[in-house]
Parts: sequence; C-alpha cells; structure tokens
Amino acid sequence: MRTSRLSKEEALTFILTHIVVERSHSFELNQATLFTLMNLASEAENRLQQEDGLIPHEVIEAIAAPFIESE
Repeated sequence: MRTSRLSKEEALTFILTHIVVERSHSFELNQATLFTLMNLASEAENRLQQEDGLIPHEVIEAIAAPFIESE
C-alpha cells in the first residue's frame, strides 16, 4: 500500500482554506457539514493515494466544487 501524500487532516485544512479564503464562501459549520467535509477530505486522500501525478490542490478544488455550489 502506498503512503498518502496528504493526510485526511491536511486535506480538510486545504478544503476549508479553499472554500472560505480562496472562494470567499461562508457556510454554517454544524454536524452535517462537518461530516460532509470529512468525507470530502477522505475522498481527496484516497484519490491522491491511488493515482500518481495528481496535483493536490487541483483534486481538492474539484472535490469541493459541488459542496460550494450546493451551499
């Protein structure tokens, strides 16, 4: 098994930074949104672990886009 280039915690940090700072998108952080964000972080970690050559911030931006649009 490959070692992850990005931990779930790091992915969550990058997702929150992308959503709040880079996209200036605000949302209510409650149990449901935290659960969703943790799942997105897990998905980012898994994708980066499974495929070589992916750029972490591009993966995170793609994964976060549906969340931003739905909020």
